[in-house]
Amino acid sequence: MKISIITASYNSGKTIRHTVESVLRQTYPDFEYIVVDGGSTDNSIDIVKDYQVAFKGRLKWISEKDKGIYDAMNKGIAYSHGEYCNFINAGDKFCSSSILKQVMDFNHVADIIVGQDLHVNEHNKIVSRSVLPRRYNLLHFYITTIPHQSCFIRASLLKKYYYDTSLKIVSDWKFYLQSIVLGGHSVAAYNNVIVICNPRGASSDNNRIKEEREKVLKDLLPAYIVNDYQCLSCLGEEFIENALFLFNNHWIRFLVKKGLAIMVKIVRIFK
Repeated sequence: MKISIITASYNSGKTIRHTVESVLRQTYPDFEYIVVDGGSTDNSIDIVKDYQVAFKGRLKWISEKDKGIYDAMNKGIAYSHGEYCNFINAGDKFCSSSILKQVMDFNHVADIIVGQDLHVNEHNKIVSRSVLPRRYNLLHFYITTIPHQSCFIRASLLKKYYYDTSLKIVSDWKFYLQSIVLGGHSVAAYNNVIVICNPRGASSDNNRIKEEREKVLKDLLPAYIVNDYQCLSCLGEEFIENALFLFNNHWIRFLVKKGLAIMVKIVRIFK
Protein backbone atom coordinates (compact mmCIF):
# COMPACT_ATOMS: atom_id res chain seq x y z
CA MET A 1 0.00 0.00 0.00
CA LYS A 2 1.61 3.21 -1.18
CA ILE A 3 2.07 6.15 1.19
CA SER A 4 2.60 9.71 -0.03
CA ILE A 5 4.77 11.77 2.30
CA ILE A 6 4.34 15.51 1.63
CA THR A 7 6.45 18.41 2.87
CA ALA A 8 5.35 22.01 2.31
CA SER A 9 8.42 24.21 2.46
CA TYR A 10 9.47 27.84 2.14
CA ASN A 11 13.00 29.09 2.82
CA SER A 12 13.69 26.03 4.96
CA GLY A 13 17.34 25.60 4.00
CA LYS A 14 18.44 25.41 7.65
CA THR A 15 16.05 22.60 8.59
CA ILE A 16 14.79 20.66 5.58
CA ARG A 17 17.79 18.33 5.32
CA HIS A 18 16.81 16.65 8.62
CA THR A 19 13.34 16.00 7.26
CA VAL A 20 14.48 14.67 3.88
CA GLU A 21 16.96 12.30 5.51
CA SER A 22 14.30 11.12 7.96
CA VAL A 23 12.05 10.17 5.04
CA LEU A 24 14.91 8.61 3.08
CA ARG A 25 15.77 6.30 6.01
CA GLN A 26 12.33 4.69 6.06
CA THR A 27 12.44 0.90 5.61
CA TYR A 28 8.86 0.71 4.34
CA PRO A 29 9.32 0.06 0.61
CA ASP A 30 6.19 1.53 -0.97
CA PHE A 31 6.24 5.29 -0.50
CA GLU A 32 6.78 8.46 -2.50
CA TYR A 33 8.10 11.76 -1.20
CA ILE A 34 6.70 15.04 -2.50
CA VAL A 35 8.29 18.39 -1.61
CA VAL A 36 6.15 21.42 -2.44
CA ASP A 37 8.31 24.53 -2.23
CA GLY A 38 6.75 27.99 -2.28
CA GLY A 39 9.43 29.59 -4.47
CA SER A 40 12.17 29.75 -1.86
CA THR A 41 14.94 32.32 -2.22
CA ASP A 42 17.43 30.29 -0.16
CA ASN A 43 19.05 26.92 -0.92
CA SER A 44 16.06 24.73 0.06
CA ILE A 45 15.54 23.22 -3.38
CA ASP A 46 19.27 22.68 -3.93
CA ILE A 47 19.29 20.57 -0.77
CA VAL A 48 16.29 18.56 -1.96
CA LYS A 49 17.93 17.98 -5.35
CA ASP A 50 20.99 16.54 -3.59
CA TYR A 51 18.85 13.51 -2.65
CA GLN A 52 17.26 12.89 -6.05
CA VAL A 53 19.48 9.88 -6.83
CA ALA A 54 19.29 8.43 -3.31
CA PHE A 55 15.49 8.25 -3.46
CA LYS A 56 15.66 6.15 -6.64
CA GLY A 57 12.72 7.78 -8.40
CA ARG A 58 10.53 8.15 -5.30
CA LEU A 59 11.21 11.89 -4.87
CA LYS A 60 9.16 14.60 -6.61
CA TRP A 61 9.47 18.32 -6.06
CA ILE A 62 8.02 21.55 -7.35
CA SER A 63 9.03 25.12 -6.59
CA GLU A 64 6.64 27.95 -7.36
CA LYS A 65 4.81 30.70 -5.52
CA ASP A 66 1.74 29.62 -3.59
CA LYS A 67 -1.00 31.13 -1.43
CA GLY A 68 0.26 29.70 1.84
CA ILE A 69 0.78 26.34 3.51
CA TYR A 70 -2.68 24.94 2.72
CA ASP A 71 -2.32 25.79 -0.96
CA ALA A 72 1.02 23.94 -0.90
CA MET A 73 -0.56 20.96 0.87
CA ASN A 74 -3.35 20.86 -1.72
CA LYS A 75 -0.75 20.78 -4.50
CA GLY A 76 0.92 17.86 -2.76
CA ILE A 77 -2.40 16.04 -2.56
CA ALA A 78 -3.04 16.63 -6.26
CA TYR A 79 0.40 15.23 -7.16
CA SER A 80 0.10 12.21 -4.86
CA HIS A 81 -0.45 8.62 -5.97
CA GLY A 82 -0.55 6.94 -2.56
CA GLU A 83 -3.56 5.54 -0.75
CA TYR A 84 -2.55 7.44 2.40
CA CYS A 85 -0.95 10.88 2.76
CA ASN A 86 1.16 12.20 5.61
CA PHE A 87 2.23 15.84 5.92
CA ILE A 88 5.59 16.24 7.63
CA ASN A 89 6.74 19.81 8.13
CA ALA A 90 10.17 21.03 7.09
CA GLY A 91 12.38 20.64 10.16
CA ASP A 92 10.38 17.76 11.65
CA LYS A 93 11.48 14.13 11.46
CA PHE A 94 10.00 10.68 11.87
CA CYS A 95 10.74 9.10 15.24
CA SER A 96 12.36 6.00 13.70
CA SER A 97 13.30 4.48 10.36
CA SER A 98 10.56 1.85 10.69
CA ILE A 99 7.63 4.07 11.67
CA LEU A 100 5.85 3.90 8.29
CA LYS A 101 5.97 0.10 8.44
CA GLN A 102 4.79 0.07 12.05
CA VAL A 103 1.80 2.28 11.26
CA MET A 104 0.77 0.22 8.22
CA ASP A 105 1.16 -3.02 10.19
CA PHE A 106 -1.01 -1.51 12.92
CA ASN A 107 -3.90 -0.46 10.67
CA HIS A 108 -4.40 0.11 6.96
CA VAL A 109 -8.19 0.06 6.96
CA ALA A 110 -9.20 3.23 8.83
CA ASP A 111 -9.74 6.45 6.90
CA ILE A 112 -7.50 8.37 9.30
CA ILE A 113 -4.72 6.93 11.48
CA VAL A 114 -3.69 9.25 14.31
CA GLY A 115 -0.49 8.94 16.31
CA GLN A 116 1.37 11.10 18.79
CA ASP A 117 3.79 13.91 18.13
CA LEU A 118 6.73 14.80 20.34
CA HIS A 119 7.77 18.46 20.61
CA VAL A 120 11.35 19.39 21.40
CA ASN A 121 13.01 22.77 21.92
CA GLU A 122 16.10 24.22 20.23
CA HIS A 123 18.26 22.19 22.66
CA ASN A 124 16.51 18.95 21.66
CA LYS A 125 14.86 18.67 25.07
CA ILE A 126 11.33 17.28 25.20
CA VAL A 127 8.75 20.01 25.72
CA SER A 128 5.50 18.09 25.24
CA ARG A 129 3.96 14.89 23.94
CA SER A 130 0.45 14.75 22.55
CA VAL A 131 -2.14 12.56 24.29
CA LEU A 132 -4.74 10.72 22.24
CA PRO A 133 -8.35 11.21 23.38
CA ARG A 134 -10.89 8.47 24.01
CA ARG A 135 -13.11 9.77 21.22
CA TYR A 136 -12.77 12.15 18.30
CA ASN A 137 -16.03 14.05 18.56
CA LEU A 138 -17.24 17.64 18.33
CA LEU A 139 -16.33 18.33 21.95
CA HIS A 140 -12.74 17.24 21.31
CA PHE A 141 -12.39 19.46 18.26
CA TYR A 142 -14.07 22.38 19.95
CA ILE A 143 -11.27 22.32 22.52
CA THR A 144 -8.29 21.20 20.43
CA THR A 145 -7.33 19.50 17.14
CA ILE A 146 -5.18 16.74 15.61
CA PRO A 147 -1.65 17.64 14.45
CA HIS A 148 -1.48 16.83 10.74
CA GLN A 149 2.14 15.69 10.96
CA SER A 150 1.18 12.68 13.11
CA CYS A 151 -1.72 11.61 10.83
CA PHE A 152 -2.04 9.27 7.90
CA ILE A 153 -5.11 10.24 5.90
CA ARG A 154 -6.69 8.47 2.94
CA ALA A 155 -5.89 10.42 -0.21
CA SER A 156 -9.45 9.92 -1.49
CA LEU A 157 -10.73 11.71 1.64
CA LEU A 158 -8.31 14.61 1.18
CA LYS A 159 -9.37 14.92 -2.44
CA LYS A 160 -13.00 15.07 -1.29
CA TYR A 161 -12.31 17.80 1.30
CA TYR A 162 -9.39 19.80 -0.06
CA TYR A 163 -7.97 22.28 2.47
CA ASP A 164 -9.73 25.64 2.53
CA THR A 165 -7.11 28.15 1.37
CA SER A 166 -9.13 31.10 2.66
CA LEU A 167 -8.07 29.99 6.15
CA LYS A 168 -4.49 30.64 7.20
CA ILE A 169 -4.23 28.54 10.39
CA VAL A 170 -7.17 26.19 11.01
CA SER A 171 -7.92 24.63 7.61
CA ASP A 172 -6.76 21.20 8.80
CA TRP A 173 -9.08 21.62 11.83
CA LYS A 174 -11.95 22.32 9.42
CA PHE A 175 -11.02 19.19 7.47
CA TYR A 176 -11.28 17.06 10.63
CA LEU A 177 -14.70 18.53 11.44
CA GLN A 178 -15.94 17.79 7.93
CA SER A 179 -14.47 14.30 7.64
CA ILE A 180 -14.74 12.90 11.19
CA VAL A 181 -17.49 14.79 13.04
CA LEU A 182 -19.88 15.46 10.14
CA GLY A 183 -18.72 12.84 7.64
CA GLY A 184 -18.43 9.94 10.11
CA HIS A 185 -15.19 8.65 8.62
CA SER A 186 -13.26 6.13 10.70
CA VAL A 187 -10.30 6.96 12.94
CA ALA A 188 -7.73 4.55 14.36
CA ALA A 189 -5.60 5.70 17.30
CA TYR A 190 -1.95 4.59 17.14
CA ASN A 191 -0.81 5.28 20.69
CA ASN A 192 2.86 5.84 19.88
CA VAL A 193 5.02 8.72 18.71
CA ILE A 194 5.17 9.14 14.94
CA VAL A 195 6.99 12.43 14.46
CA ILE A 196 9.37 14.67 16.39
CA CYS A 197 8.53 18.34 15.91
CA ASN A 198 11.02 21.18 16.13
CA PRO A 199 10.03 24.60 17.46
CA ARG A 200 8.47 27.01 14.99
CA GLY A 201 6.46 30.20 15.04
CA ALA A 202 3.49 29.09 12.92
CA SER A 203 -0.03 28.79 14.31
CA SER A 204 0.77 30.85 17.41
CA ASP A 205 -1.71 33.70 16.77
CA ASN A 206 -4.44 32.76 19.25
CA ASN A 207 -6.75 35.59 18.21
CA ARG A 208 -6.55 34.55 14.55
CA ILE A 209 -7.14 30.92 15.52
CA LYS A 210 -10.25 31.88 17.50
CA GLU A 211 -11.61 34.05 14.70
CA GLU A 212 -11.09 31.39 12.04
CA ARG A 213 -12.58 28.63 14.20
CA GLU A 214 -15.68 30.70 14.92
CA LYS A 215 -16.13 31.30 11.20
CA VAL A 216 -15.81 27.57 10.44
CA LEU A 217 -18.28 26.61 13.17
CA LYS A 218 -20.81 29.14 11.87
CA ASP A 219 -20.39 27.82 8.33
CA LEU A 220 -20.70 24.13 9.24
CA LEU A 221 -23.02 23.91 12.25
CA PRO A 222 -26.37 25.28 13.43
CA ALA A 223 -26.01 28.08 15.98
CA TYR A 224 -27.74 26.17 18.81
CA ILE A 225 -25.17 23.36 18.64
CA VAL A 226 -22.27 25.80 18.73
CA ASN A 227 -23.81 27.59 21.72
CA ASP A 228 -24.30 24.33 23.66
CA TYR A 229 -20.71 23.26 23.10
CA GLN A 230 -19.41 26.66 24.11
CA CYS A 231 -21.20 26.22 27.43
CA LEU A 232 -20.14 22.60 27.92
CA SER A 233 -16.51 23.24 27.04
CA CYS A 234 -15.99 25.15 30.29
CA LEU A 235 -16.60 21.87 32.17
CA GLY A 236 -13.63 20.27 30.44
CA GLU A 237 -13.45 17.46 27.91
CA GLU A 238 -11.96 14.91 30.33
CA PHE A 239 -14.72 15.43 32.91
CA ILE A 240 -17.52 14.92 30.38
CA GLU A 241 -15.82 11.99 28.62
CA ASN A 242 -15.17 10.16 31.91
CA ALA A 243 -18.74 10.72 33.04
CA LEU A 244 -20.18 9.30 29.82
CA PHE A 245 -17.73 6.39 29.90
CA LEU A 246 -18.59 5.39 33.48
CA PHE A 247 -22.35 5.69 33.28
CA ASN A 248 -23.37 2.77 31.07
CA ASN A 249 -26.71 2.24 32.79
CA HIS A 250 -29.62 3.55 30.70
CA TRP A 251 -31.29 5.38 33.59
CA ILE A 252 -28.06 6.89 34.85
CA ARG A 253 -27.29 8.09 31.32
CA PHE A 254 -30.74 9.65 31.22
CA LEU A 255 -30.13 11.46 34.52
CA VAL A 256 -26.67 12.61 33.44
CA LYS A 257 -28.05 14.08 30.23
CA LYS A 258 -30.75 15.88 32.18
CA GLY A 259 -28.15 17.14 34.62
CA LEU A 260 -25.91 18.38 31.83
CA ALA A 261 -28.88 20.15 30.23
CA ILE A 262 -29.54 21.96 33.52
CA MET A 263 -25.85 22.87 33.82
CA VAL A 264 -25.91 24.32 30.32
CA LYS A 265 -28.88 26.49 31.26
CA ILE A 266 -27.13 27.66 34.44
CA VAL A 267 -23.95 28.51 32.54
CA ARG A 268 -25.97 30.48 29.99
CA ILE A 269 -27.62 32.50 32.76
CA PHE A 270 -24.31 33.53 34.34
CA LYS A 271 -22.29 33.77 31.10
